[in-house]
Amino acid sequence: MCPLYPFHIIILYFCLLLPLLLAVVEGAESLAAWKVSFSASSIGKGNETEKLRELTTKNFEVYCSDCVQNKESIYKLELKNEDPRIASMESGNFTQNDEGLMEMDISGKGREWSISVNVTGTFLGFTSIRSKVEETVKDGNIHAQPSEKPLLLTVTRSKAKKTASKIFGYSVAALISFAYINFGCALDLNVMKEVLRKPIGPAIGLVSQFIFMPLCSFALGYIFPWSSPEMRLGLFVTGTSPGGGASNIWTIMFGGNLDLSVTMTAVSTFAAFFMMPFWIYVLGEVIIDGTQIVIPYMKITTYAVMLVVPLMIGVSIRKCLPKVADFMVKIMKPLALFLIIFILVCGIWSQFFMIKLIDWKIAVVGFALPWLGFAFGCLFSKLCRRERKDIIAIAVETGIQNTGMAIFMLWFTLDHPAGDLAAVVPVAVATLTPFPLLAAMVYYNLRARLCPIQTKEKEVVDKEMDKEVTVSLVNGKEDRNQNLPDDIIKA
Repeated sequence: MCPLYPFHIIILYFCLLLPLLLAVVEGAESLAAWKVSFSASSIGKGNETEKLRELTTKNFEVYCSDCVQNKESIYKLELKNEDPRIASMESGNFTQNDEGLMEMDISGKGREWSISVNVTGTFLGFTSIRSKVEETVKDGNIHAQPSEKPLLLTVTRSKAKKTASKIFGYSVAALISFAYINFGCALDLNVMKEVLRKPIGPAIGLVSQFIFMPLCSFALGYIFPWSSPEMRLGLFVTGTSPGGGASNIWTIMFGGNLDLSVTMTAVSTFAAFFMMPFWIYVLGEVIIDGTQIVIPYMKITTYAVMLVVPLMIGVSIRKCLPKVADFMVKIMKPLALFLIIFILVCGIWSQFFMIKLIDWKIAVVGFALPWLGFAFGCLFSKLCRRERKDIIAIAVETGIQNTGMAIFMLWFTLDHPAGDLAAVVPVAVATLTPFPLLAAMVYYNLRARLCPIQTKEKEVVDKEMDKEVTVSLVNGKEDRNQNLPDDIIKA
């Protein structure tokens, strides 16, 4: 019997596997010496000539140095496009598949070689390309050596889309400025002073709009499985926006307190000049962490403060030219309605690519954000025991955001395509907000007609009338008692 029994069996197996292990280690070591890199770290950033626009093509090289090949092995280069919707690759007869993968046979190449690859922008956005070299040895084992750094791609809008977007962007900016002039003309400083003496309503609105809505929009961005930090940022900026001018129109339609609504819009607009940059500075960095986006805080603050100018012009017109101010107030509601329709129609025309980006998640958020605002504003004002008209004004003011201001901020402060991608969410919110309000209004009117109930206002009026009748009766009784002799009264 062998003196090493039973260990000799293990030793025999080890001797049989030793050549295979040596071959694997040798193959891995030889492949690890390969240095694969790209000719550039990024494509699409910089000036106009360096940008990669939709339907345009740029070229890059894949370099390999110290690439010593084993004659008995098969080698291939694998390029992986992380988002095949954004760009496509081709090199000679090789093209990427639907999953963004392109494989090329590099067997037989020398120690130093390079491959030229064309990349074409297909849709605006961000993506990256990673390279990997695979070696298939004689026994069938595969070794891989990935590149250290990916190639970053930034695809911006085509020139035709850029022109249409510029026209639309500047038109929205002009209309918003004109709307703010009208808004300044509509401000009644005396009414504002009366409301601000006991600023319970505006205080509720500020808490709802600049504490709940930003935190709610931030949370929604992480509750839903978002794939784009840009859209998450757009949702957050929408949540930090002040109340929109359309809130005054909806307040009237639902029978709310218009004076309170106008005052809250004014207060929130002034507060937004400071609160929007504050929230973006506090939580914006969390959203864009690990992305290529850079938030220009100075630009955001500048554009926010610039909106004070048309507002002050409107206040000056009210003071110096009251007749002109009255005319401006008359066209304020039609202008706000026109602004909503303009953003919907012309926005879809000039930014039709956004329709492709609005999926079920964005649609759900477009409904959820305003409705959560309505619900919180309503419940909070009820807890504070406000009147029905005040509750309507606060709820509507909380739920309806100034999406035009959000779009304006995102387009004019962020680099593209980040600004375009971020603006998708406020456009979706602006598009979807009117539908639930119209449905609620139809229900409200049908209920009032088919199932008439005694409203709280009527109950209050009835109670006041009962009090007046009671007081008059008591006073009449006292008057009659005064005409009677004292002994009869005592009796």
